[in-house]
Amino acid sequence: MDKWPVRSPERDPALDVARTLAIILVLVTHTASSALVRAPGTFEWWSALAWGSLARPSVPLFFMCTGALMLCRDITPKRIFTHSLPRIVCAMLVWAFLYRLASLVGGGFTLAGVWDAVKRTLLLQHEFHFYFLHALLLVYAFLPAVRVFVRSASRREVEYLLALWFATGILIPLLKYFWPFTLISQLDSRYKMTMAYSAIGYALLGHYLRQYGHTVGRRWFALAFGAGWAFTFGGCAAASLREGVLNETFLEGMSPGPMFMALGLFGLILTQKAWPAPAVKVTGRLAQAAFCIYLVHILFLRVFLRIGIDPGASPCVVFIPVVCLLLLITGWLTWEVLHRIPFVKTYLV
Repeated sequence: MDKWPVRSPERDPALDVARTLAIILVLVTHTASSALVRAPGTFEWWSALAWGSLARPSVPLFFMCTGALMLCRDITPKRIFTHSLPRIVCAMLVWAFLYRLASLVGGGFTLAGVWDAVKRTLLLQHEFHFYFLHALLLVYAFLPAVRVFVRSASRREVEYLLALWFATGILIPLLKYFWPFTLISQLDSRYKMTMAYSAIGYALLGHYLRQYGHTVGRRWFALAFGAGWAFTFGGCAAASLREGVLNETFLEGMSPGPMFMALGLFGLILTQKAWPAPAVKVTGRLAQAAFCIYLVHILFLRVFLRIGIDPGASPCVVFIPVVCLLLLITGWLTWEVLHRIPFVKTYLV
């Protein structure tokens, strides 16, 4: 999503493909969740899990695109705090408020309800998928410091920092649920990197792959993706079947399965030698619309559910991609309208 919020003077087709794939996977994640609430073990649940686990690299890919795009530039704190962060904050607060207003539809608008929406928005009680925007604020705030590091660090020093990030931001958050790590009471509070700060590691990984990914064979990226998906799908299936309800531990974006899937996909995309001209044109447009699609897709999903279009309906193996396509089209059309309005284009989409 190169809207956030500095645009490259010359678009990179590979990053546009990665952003387009990332927003599609976001839509798949949220459409598949409608069927994942079913009892584990049913055909519909297995179908939703297959789609849902496949889509988990979505948000990591966005952070990796941000790092790949921004960490090759000279970034000043002034630029971040006067240009980048205000745009993200403005979009986050306005759309969070609009979601609050939308929740009042059907129950009637009252002055008390609108005032409550204002208060909840300012207190950062936002829609669940806005967690990404809060993490993005931290990623951007740290970009100037990370840029100083990568500008002077050797490849091995970057790899060392990535290894530390993997241990504290990706591995420990998963290991804490399993014996014997469950016996270490301080493991989570003392050593785990929180999700929002861990996103900075994905930005660094995106930069690393853009700089050095060409030195790695494509088969290794394919293997990383396949192993990540198997770990995500198999781990979630085993834990959920054992407990009788969905266990999302292996589906978290800051866990090994989605991380290796994102690494594999991003590496495969960056090392692709050429892209067909039609694909470049379409993904270039969708990449620009990705931020808007991310912001509005839950609104449209709720509208679809209200009128009876449920991605969790049987057979969900079909309905999930169909509803995903509808969300992509409606979000894209929304951007095509809104980005023609000067203030809205700059600060809201």
